[in-house]
Amino acid sequence: MDVGFEFLLPIESNFTTIKFQQPVYEWQGEKFPQGEEEAWFNYFKLTKSNVPEHIIALLPNDFQKEQWQCISIIDGIESLMHELSVNTTISEENNILLNLLHSLTKTHKKWVVIFEPDYDCINEVIEGNINIAFQKIVDSLTIERNGFVLWSEKRS
Repeated sequence: MDVGFEFLLPIESNFTTIKFQQPVYEWQGEKFPQGEEEAWFNYFKLTKSNVPEHIIALLPNDFQKEQWQCISIIDGIESLMHELSVNTTISEENNILLNLLHSLTKTHKKWVVIFEPDYDCINEVIEGNINIAFQKIVDSLTIERNGFVLWSEKRS
């Protein structure tokens, strides 16, 4: 299944549990940077990519003014779908998707999750939290394809 799955996080974000690295090509002892920074989180491959401009217009005004960085999930959806087809009652501590969501968002006051089946299906824009994002992703992969943009802001 082709899915656009991205996180918008504040541009100043630092990641403690996920280590992004610039891929390099080495030739004759010299290293040449190749592409966007990338990282692995279990079976998910993440890259730092451009912020999708069409999404910004869908966000609340104060979110539109933020400086964001985009983390795209470019591999691992098939593994997640297989995992969900085998066992839909995975314990929270062993749930790779839930752990990924927590790892990327837990230290941020504001964040956005974008989930677009076939890269062109946004059915709703909602405020939510990690648990809502998790359930909507699982439902979209197992019950009915549903794209969404979910934003969250921790209030003081």
